[in-house]
Amino acid sequence: MINAQRRPMLTGFAGLPLGEIKQCSRGDVGILGVPGEVKTGSRFGTSLAPGALRKMAERLEVKLPGSGYDLGNMDMSGDWSGTLMHLVTQMTDRQVVPVVLGGDTDVATAVLEALPELPVVATMPQVRRDVAARPANTIWVGLNGEQPVETWDQISQREMIWRTARQLDEGATDIPLESDCAALWIDLSVVDLGHAAGVVGLNPGGMKPETLVSVIGSMPCSWRVIVITGLAPALDTRGMSELIAIETLIAALRNG
Repeated sequence: MINAQRRPMLTGFAGLPLGEIKQCSRGDVGILGVPGEVKTGSRFGTSLAPGALRKMAERLEVKLPGSGYDLGNMDMSGDWSGTLMHLVTQMTDRQVVPVVLGGDTDVATAVLEALPELPVVATMPQVRRDVAARPANTIWVGLNGEQPVETWDQISQREMIWRTARQLDEGATDIPLESDCAALWIDLSVVDLGHAAGVVGLNPGGMKPETLVSVIGSMPCSWRVIVITGLAPALDTRGMSELIAIETLIAALRNG
């Protein structure tokens, strides 16, 4: 289920002890690495994201605002998406907050399919095929202007809430939440490539890092699951992309 990649680690993400789901208590976070790799495009390396985030958190001596365990990395062989859905369900049934360090967007798809009734806040530049798969209670944060016309039509027809990167950078942070709990999907491609070189999507005019952190940190929401995707760390030798991901995660967990 979870492979031996976690064995050589002395401590887990942000200094958390290594452990298993059965050791987690109500209100804990369960860090799970899912090293999925992108299948298309020219910017590969998302499978390195879980390890890079752990290394950056250790380097920065990051401490999460809460307790929990690092559950290691999932084995990506076989029906990994089914296994991931099972693990996420196990954790949420125990009222543990899964924090999934991805990976390709397929990682987020599996996580969200495990909790289909939960509202979703998705920080991403382009909706692509995701709009049809998501429930109406999805909030799109940081969209750019490159959505096809039919995508905007679908968003409007389903009365989904959305904010563009430009609106948010200009201070339009009034994002209404109809529920006090939701799933959070952080796709690092939402950040402008000039600020975060290690992202999968080429997104000129994307969000500023400080805007992303501020927007997520200001949402009065208890996140039931958090999934991070779109990080290709080998493309960012300075590690700024990992730093942004970690800062956004910490801002989210402070509301948990």
